[in-house]
Amino acid sequence: MDKRMSDVVFSRRAVLGGMLGAGAIMLVGCGPDEASPSPSAGSGGGSYDVIVIGAGSAGMAAARELMDAGKKVIVLEARDRVGGRMWTDRTLLSIPHERGASLCHGGPDTETWAWAQKLGIQGRKFDNKFSRYNPGTPWVGWDTPDFYAFPEGTPALSVPLPEPADKESALQYLERLGVAPSNYPLALLGIQVDTEQFAVYPAYGVVDTLTACLTVSKTGVIEPDDYAGDYKLLAPYVDVLNAVGEGVEVRLETPIEAIDYSGSGVSVQAGAETFEADACVVTVPVGVLQERSITFSPPLEGDRMSAIDAVAQTVAYKTILEFDHPVRPESFDMVNQHDEGPCQFWDESTGMPGYDGQLIVAWDTGDRARELLALPEKERFDAALSGVRKLAGDQGLNYVNASNYDWRDDEFAFGAYATGERDQDTIYRPSKDTLFWAGAIKSSVASAHSSGLDAAQAVLIASK
Repeated sequence: MDKRMSDVVFSRRAVLGGMLGAGAIMLVGCGPDEASPSPSAGSGGGSYDVIVIGAGSAGMAAARELMDAGKKVIVLEARDRVGGRMWTDRTLLSIPHERGASLCHGGPDTETWAWAQKLGIQGRKFDNKFSRYNPGTPWVGWDTPDFYAFPEGTPALSVPLPEPADKESALQYLERLGVAPSNYPLALLGIQVDTEQFAVYPAYGVVDTLTACLTVSKTGVIEPDDYAGDYKLLAPYVDVLNAVGEGVEVRLETPIEAIDYSGSGVSVQAGAETFEADACVVTVPVGVLQERSITFSPPLEGDRMSAIDAVAQTVAYKTILEFDHPVRPESFDMVNQHDEGPCQFWDESTGMPGYDGQLIVAWDTGDRARELLALPEKERFDAALSGVRKLAGDQGLNYVNASNYDWRDDEFAFGAYATGERDQDTIYRPSKDTLFWAGAIKSSVASAHSSGLDAAQAVLIASK
């Protein structure tokens, strides 16, 4: 397995405008009454075959897989709900909305989609995607050669491109190649919407997209990829997670303080309660591990902690504005407009049963997100509204409700989602065949779910 695990390889999934952050993030708040299919009250701990730490997508997938294999499993969750950074909020807007992960990235190719289909949940594919430099320039479809075009002319660069220098930023690399910011294709600009701006973004993250822009500009042909697309599920996202965890024992409001592990088992301390098991699957967010919120005994190996500390997290601004009517008559699913932040907008609600209004997500990352999140909440909303007004061409437009959340301030997350290089082999390496790892460094619901399944299989193999 490649030790440099990253989300920045070229595809119309990852680099053309913020889609992971929607999902990753990116992806909000159901109440305790719906938090778990089988929540249990405090009972003084207990003994289990496997303890799973964290009731997010990875944790619930691992627990379900282990339970189906006949293991006695408990999930310990610090929050008063399941989902982690998948958070379906039913309180702030007229319909349930996702304050965290929002989209199903990869759609039919994911386990998440398979569960949605079992529940009869339909999905709307994001087909109508457009970008423009500013309101004075035309919209350009992501599936057209113009999306890859250099506005000031194709630079005289040959493929393969030169290798980036060590620690070179994308901005430095592009300047070294003679590609000025005024000549960035829309496809290249889209990278900054999902990760970080080029002054600090690593150079290796733009090589494949720049190569594609050069190739398409010369040939006029867009090479197909095998990505199935981005989908919005037409039901609360947490419904899928609740189906995955049906029948699983989940203890809510149980933050973990310490994990003692050895070759013979694991002891997990949560307040005055102690839980014992043969094995444990840890799925807490990487920010929690970086903050040392949980004490491990013996301490985690130095190379593992170095790999954990090296993981960067995307700073994500996500504001959801609710309007009492559709704000743009022509169809769109996701758009980028690159004049100022927030830069990305997507349609969160079209197709939702019985809903006549519209939810529009305003999204940005990196320094632009930091600037937006530094504003008072009302000004965060106003910044989103300014962008939607430009999008709709209606300066009199006003929202009726709004929602925003800064995951950096969440004590059970300390960040939105991982980005850039991640040494998955080291971070996920089992400890003494009793401590296993999943989630944490994943940046979408589907990839976290898959990592939970992998961890469960590793537990089952070790227990034979």
